[in-house]
Amino acid sequence: MSFTHLNVSSAYSFHFGTAKPDQLAQVAAALGQDALAITDKHGLYGAVKHIRACLDKNISPIVGVRLEVQNRGTVTILCRGHNKGAGWSALCKIVSKAQTRAPGKTKKEIVISERDLADLVSKDGRPVCTILLGPESDLGQAVINSNANDSAKKLLAWRELIPVSECLSVEIVSHLTKPGTSYSTLQAKRMLQLAITAEIKPVITNAVRYLEPDDAITGDVLDAARYLEPLGIFAPQANAQAWLKPASLMDEIALEITESKELAARLLKNTQELANSLRLDPVSDCDWSRPKTPEKSALGIEGNPFEVLWQKAHLGISWRYPSLSEAKLLPVRHRLHQELITINKLGFATYFLTVADVAQMIRDMRVRTAARGSGAGSLTNYLLGISGVDPIEHDLLFERFLSTERSSLPDIDIDVESARRHDIYRAIFKRYGGNRVTLLSMHSSYRGRGAVRDGGLALGFEEEHIDEIAKSIWRFSARNFRGMLGQKPELQKLAQLVEHDRRLNLLVDITERLDRLPRHISMHPCGVILGNQTLLSLTPVEPSGLGLP
Repeated sequence: MSFTHLNVSSAYSFHFGTAKPDQLAQVAAALGQDALAITDKHGLYGAVKHIRACLDKNISPIVGVRLEVQNRGTVTILCRGHNKGAGWSALCKIVSKAQTRAPGKTKKEIVISERDLADLVSKDGRPVCTILLGPESDLGQAVINSNANDSAKKLLAWRELIPVSECLSVEIVSHLTKPGTSYSTLQAKRMLQLAITAEIKPVITNAVRYLEPDDAITGDVLDAARYLEPLGIFAPQANAQAWLKPASLMDEIALEITESKELAARLLKNTQELANSLRLDPVSDCDWSRPKTPEKSALGIEGNPFEVLWQKAHLGISWRYPSLSEAKLLPVRHRLHQELITINKLGFATYFLTVADVAQMIRDMRVRTAARGSGAGSLTNYLLGISGVDPIEHDLLFERFLSTERSSLPDIDIDVESARRHDIYRAIFKRYGGNRVTLLSMHSSYRGRGAVRDGGLALGFEEEHIDEIAKSIWRFSARNFRGMLGQKPELQKLAQLVEHDRRLNLLVDITERLDRLPRHISMHPCGVILGNQTLLSLTPVEPSGLGLP
C-alpha cells in the first residue's frame, strides 16, 4: 500500500520548514507516493506553489494548516476535497479567523477560538475539514504527563466540540525521542490506545519538516533564529527523524508503535482512507487558473460586458484621435477590432473594464498615473484611458501583451504617486467592498547578508564579527559565497580564515543552506488584488500594518 504524508511543513513555515514545495513534490513522486500534503504554520503561504508542484509531478495535492486552538494546543487542520470548494473555503476562513488580530501582534498570538473552529470544519452536518490531534495538542501534552483520566477527558471534550466523526482524528507520530517527551514512541502508543478506546480513528504521520535527515542542521539554525538563542554547536540538536520518509520506513514505525501487524495495517489503512478524502481537485475545489473579476453589478454594468467594452473603446477613438480623417482612422479601427476579438475569445472584457474603472477613479482623485510595460502595446488600453501611450504612433505590438496562446490574465502595470498609494488602496476598498479586495503579500527570502546574520547568531558569533563578514559578502548570493572566496581579491583574507576556522567554515555551509529560503511575509509595496464576491473563500487574509487585509 502506498503511503501519504498528511503533516508536512514546507519552507513557508517560516523559520521552521527547510524544503520548498517543488522539492517536496519531486521527492514524494520519486518515492512512488501519489499524494502529498502541505500543512504550514499559521497560513497557506506555500499552498498555491504546492498545488502547482503536485500538478507538475502528477500527484494529488492535499492542503492544511497548523494552528493553535484556544485552550487546546496546536493541531493540524486539513481541508477535504471534491466538494466543490467547500473544504478549501472553510480552510481559508479558518486561517483568516486565526489571523484576525490587532496589527503588530506576534505570530505566537495567532489563535483560533474553539467555537470558530467547530463552526467551520463542517457544513450542514457534512465534514469539510478534518482536525488531527497530534503531539502538540492538549491531548498529546496530557498523555506525556501520564494522567490517563485527564487525557481521556480532553479527548472526549474534543469529540463533544466536534460531533461530526469524520472531522476528528488522532495523529500518531514517533520521532524516536526520549520516552516521556513529545514525539516519543511512548506518547504515540498512549495516544493510539486512547483513540481506539474513544472510537476516534487514528492516523499515522511523520510531522515532516525536512527533506532528508541532514536538513536537521538547517532546522537547528532556523530554530535558533526563531527563538533568538545562540546554539554554539557543531552537531544538530533538532531530532533528525522528521523527514519525508518512504512507505517502507513508515510501515516500520507503525509496527513499532502498535506492536501488532494487524493493528499497524489498520493504522496505515486509516491514513490512506483519510488521504483519499482530502485529495483536492484544483479546478473544482480551488477555482484553479480561472480569472476572477468583479461582477457586472460592482462595475455598474447591465447587459453584456463585451458590448460595453466595445462601446467604450470606440468612444475613445474620437477622444484620442479628434483630428484624424476617416481614411486615417481605418488602421486604428482595424487594429481595435483585432484586439477586441482576442479579448472576447479569452473572456477578458470584465477585466479590462475593471482596470479602466480603477484608472479613472485614480485620475478623479487627482493622482498622477501612468501605465508601463507590455500593457502600453494595447490600443484598447489607450482608448479606455488606462495607458497614455499611443501604440500605433510608437509601433508597439499588442501580441506582446496578449494573444490567444495564453489563458491567464495579462499584466497591466499602473504607476502612481508613491505618497498617494495608501489613499488609492482605501478608495478601492470603499469602491468595491472588503469582500472583493485585499492587499497583496510577498515573501522575503534569505540572501547572503541575512543568512550570515542568522547563521552567525545561531553559532554564537559576536555581533561585530557577524557584521564584518556580512559586509564582505552582501553583494554575493549565499549560494555562490564559497566559490567567490577563492576568486575575489578583497575576500582573500576571509578565505584564509574560513580555511583554518572550523566554526567559520560551518557558517559558510549554513549560509548556503539558508540561501533563498522564505524568511518572512510582508506587504507588497504596490499590489492590490481585486476579485469577485468569492475572493475571501479562495484566499485567507491577515492584517497589514495599515490595518487593511
